Amino acid sequence: MSFLLGLRARGVLDTATLRAFERVSRTEFVGHQYADLIHDDISLPIPCGQTQTSPGGLARMLSALGATSGDRILEIGTGSGYASALLSHVGLSVITIERYRSLVEAAQTRFQRLGLSNIRVLHADGARGLADEGPFDRIIVHGSIEGDHEPLLDQLTPGGALVAVLRAGNVSELTRWRRGEGSRSVEMDHFGRLDMPMLAKGMAEIL
Repeated sequence: MSFLLGLRARGVLDTATLRAFERVSRTEFVGHQYADLIHDDISLPIPCGQTQTSPGGLARMLSALGATSGDRILEIGTGSGYASALLSHVGLSVITIERYRSLVEAAQTRFQRLGLSNIRVLHADGARGLADEGPFDRIIVHGSIEGDHEPLLDQLTPGGALVAVLRAGNVSELTRWRRGEGSRSVEMDHFGRLDMPMLAKGMAEIL
């Protein structure tokens, strides 16, 4: 309960997001050596030199995403699978892409153990999305992007939203792009600073 109260205190008020955090235990997605840190709002290391984003950062991203129970969601950057599991309790189905094969296999094992049957994990380079499986109602990117996000916007349904960290120079802001209903116009909203590594491109086939 104190964990959820902490998220509320940091301005996370979206009911669906808070309910997802209540249902998904972070313990399942971190190494045993970090078990005493699961309730702290900090990022934690995971294999392959990657990082699991802090719960506060993830909550801000999910709130900005605004997914609902009927949405098809594309996630770029599976990592430990923690965010994927949260998304599975919000949307209808989740396709998540990861370029490190060992992380894909570990995430699949966790999802099977937890009975999360509405998540599909792909070993691929997700930098340009997954056009063959689109369009998607929501797309979330666990990384910073600069200017090359048009391919992702093209994979959104009308009214759909893309959430990622937009980097401009030394400034990184959590950003949402939303496609207009029945048009190709795009609205952009910013939700404050959030630092994430740049979205890496390529090399999925050898990782």
